Amino acid sequence: MKIAIENAFFGENCAETELTERLCIAAKNLGWEAIEVATSSEIKQFKPDFVLALHFKTAKIAGFPTYGCMWNPPDFFEQYQNHVKQGKVKANILSYDGYLSSSPQINTWLKDTLYATNKKSFITPFYTSCHQVTYQKPNLENPHLVYVGINWDGLRFKELFQYLDTKEYMEIYGPQDAWKYLNRAYKGSIPFDGVSLLNVLNQAGLGLCLHKEEHCKAAVPSMRIFEIAASGAVGICEEHPFIKEAFGDSVFYIDSQLSPLEKVTQISRYVRWIQNNQQEAIEMSALAHQIFMEKYSLENLLLSLVPHHQKLIREKGFVTSVDDNKANNKHVEIIVRTGDRNEETVKRCLDSIASQVYSNIGVIIVNYKKLEYLDALIKKYEGKFPIKVIRSQISGFRSTQITEGLNAVSSEYFGILDDDDLIHPNHVYSLVSLLEKFEDAGVAYSGAIRVWEQGNSEVNKGNRLELAREETTLAHFEPFDINRILIFDNFIASNSFIARTSLLDEECKNDPELKVAEDMFLLLNFCRKTKFIFSYEATCEFYWRYSKKDNSTFETEQIWNESNKRLKNMFWKKEFSSSKHIMSNAEINSGYNYQNLDVQKLQIQLEYSTKIIKAMETSKFWQLRNIWFRIKKALRIPTNNQLI
Repeated sequence: MKIAIENAFFGENCAETELTERLCIAAKNLGWEAIEVATSSEIKQFKPDFVLALHFKTAKIAGFPTYGCMWNPPDFFEQYQNHVKQGKVKANILSYDGYLSSSPQINTWLKDTLYATNKKSFITPFYTSCHQVTYQKPNLENPHLVYVGINWDGLRFKELFQYLDTKEYMEIYGPQDAWKYLNRAYKGSIPFDGVSLLNVLNQAGLGLCLHKEEHCKAAVPSMRIFEIAASGAVGICEEHPFIKEAFGDSVFYIDSQLSPLEKVTQISRYVRWIQNNQQEAIEMSALAHQIFMEKYSLENLLLSLVPHHQKLIREKGFVTSVDDNKANNKHVEIIVRTGDRNEETVKRCLDSIASQVYSNIGVIIVNYKKLEYLDALIKKYEGKFPIKVIRSQISGFRSTQITEGLNAVSSEYFGILDDDDLIHPNHVYSLVSLLEKFEDAGVAYSGAIRVWEQGNSEVNKGNRLELAREETTLAHFEPFDINRILIFDNFIASNSFIARTSLLDEECKNDPELKVAEDMFLLLNFCRKTKFIFSYEATCEFYWRYSKKDNSTFETEQIWNESNKRLKNMFWKKEFSSSKHIMSNAEINSGYNYQNLDVQKLQIQLEYSTKIIKAMETSKFWQLRNIWFRIKKALRIPTNNQLI
């Protein structure tokens, strides 16, 4: 097995980095291969069997099975507003193919979130644990109690640690800034290498395990209990449902109802008892280690994941299964427009079609500009799928090539794929499966991942390999809302859908001669005729560049205004579906949607300005400017208010 570990906090000293090291060690112990990744390009280059997303901050960003590590309490999902909005967090989570859960409460939250999505996935136990370690007796001659924390969310248990700071047995490790208020117990930082902390715990003899209220409420264990048990140290743990059920009498428990001072008194009694009863304490630590090794080591957890993974890749069309012939009996044609891209880019697009698990596929290439390499490139795909080539002329309208492709469709289903975009191997399979299941739906679509090519060239120059970071985001991941379509707020990427060819009437096959918004024209026509169904999967990618001419969103404001006005005229007083979720014709015809076009225009302008700023930030001048401001900030003398 090959595992890509997607660390949202790549290069930072944090829990995810330590977990990554432990996972890599566990994978190596199993004879597997695991690497830490931060970008989709790294994932694609590595070609893993699956990806582990360590934090819900990140979504699925590549076409490989991606499993979300759900080891944060559900309250965190709702509260996480600093970096990503709540809606985005849930979209990230829904984009995963499977879920590694640390508590029954998380299971319930996931089941509720997945309700009525028709999404194939699995939920299986997984924890912030540790790789297998041979048992070593702890050093209990002069035991010390170790606590490790980075306090990423503020000063946890400050009063308790202020009391513990006075005890000679106490040792606290973590970032210096997180423990400035301590006078004696702080002992420095420990390398995030997967093994150093275990050695520290074993030598000290005792480990302290505390949990936030949210973790206790959701019965979610932290890393502490597993690393304490793995190290052979004796655990002193605040009461927690999981620890009591899993580790029983192999650890000591702190009464959660006590005051901080009373808790310290209880901890001190445990330390004295352990020092005076070393053999009994060693027996407890050996039992805890045995429980860890048999049930909770990362090796065991990874092995238990394999059957779920093997079942899922068959069910979701990542690999061919014996039942695929039944699903592949309907022909699908993909329309590909070519003319402005280089050979490598077009090959990437066609390769993604050739990699589809769904085998009954054909391609319609609409070539609107002579490409010297195109004929030779097409020959490479002979025998993989039938190809129709339409030689088009540059008309000045983006809609012309789409219309010519639509007129050439002869299959039961069709899709559209620009020559610089791609689809994941299970894209067609998953969408056709939905259309076959829900016969009243005419269009099935997936979420879409946006990749900025030649984007942010920021480089991490720490003690890790230099890493050029790209910008890859889950750009579109929304259930269908016709109200948004009617105000031209499009959330369905042009390469994200498969539709029934029966929808292609004369209105669709006549060229509207639109310079832009040709995909919106098609979607509006579909909205008048059929239902849409969302796959709750992210199975396609579209590529953007920092260039005005490369992406339709950077077209001039005048061209967009012209196309929008024409679409308004085309669909004014036209009938749409009678769904109760759709705005009334009175609202539409009164100009409600027209007013929102101004919002759409502002969004386009804002997005364009944002990309220009980001492009500037990659320049040497901007980088020097940022360095200068950081130096000024570092040298600034605090004011009296700041000192307070």
